[in-house]
Amino acid sequence: MQALVTFAVTDGVGLLTLNRPERLNALDDAMHRALDAAWVDAYHSDARVIVVTGAGRAFTVGADMERLDRLAAGGDFDIPRPGALTAAFDGIDAPAALMTSYTFPLASPKPVIAAINGPCVGVGVLIAAACDIRFASPTAMFSASFPQRAVVAEFGLDWLLPRIVGRGIAADILLSGRRVEAEEAARIGLVSRVIEADFLDSVLAYAREMAATASPRSTRLIKQQLWDSATSDYVSASQRGWDLLKESFGTQDFAEGIASFREQRPPRFIGA
Repeated sequence: MQALVTFAVTDGVGLLTLNRPERLNALDDAMHRALDAAWVDAYHSDARVIVVTGAGRAFTVGADMERLDRLAAGGDFDIPRPGALTAAFDGIDAPAALMTSYTFPLASPKPVIAAINGPCVGVGVLIAAACDIRFASPTAMFSASFPQRAVVAEFGLDWLLPRIVGRGIAADILLSGRRVEAEEAARIGLVSRVIEADFLDSVLAYAREMAATASPRSTRLIKQQLWDSATSDYVSASQRGWDLLKESFGTQDFAEGIASFREQRPPRFIGA
């Protein structure tokens, strides 16, 4: 039986793959469980950077239609409310509200990169938005599609998306449910760029460079700074940055960063 989500680490990069290509990686009950387990594996792994992608020709088309049919027929809505910590994420040190199948990249202390290789629909947009960096292939396409299913923006996408593309464009995308093709996604800032040649290999090469040359301590703290600053003011962010900078000067990674630069060699960071 094929694994519905796979995770493997190579050269400091963890590759998490949604692996139900015959259904365009639609998320059913079993795939939700597999995705939660893969997020936990990624959290505990020795990977310094995580890349998330989809097998086949889609990133994910969102919720599986059989799951939606069950809900439309009056079935139980069994996805836990954000903040209600589930057993799947026991032992992980992160705010409970961030630890859902769709938003776990926000809870990860490691940089998470979305390699969006095709259609990214419904909660797929949320998974991508929760990642720190997004790259698209030319075949990528985004559609929130919530109004077409008579539902709403899920799990904080209404908070995340305006902070990525601005309120007006977020309203356009969420209220219309329209398609956003790859080139437009790059133009509006939904993705950093469109990569045309050797898409996944190129994203993995970017991730390997980050894993090899960036201090894990620095990436963890910068990620936290970006998150904290989203609900902070400039003065608080500046003061917090000063405190963290002062602490950095006493770390082994700082000494190694300076030494490796002076000696013109790759750094050997330990994350401390």
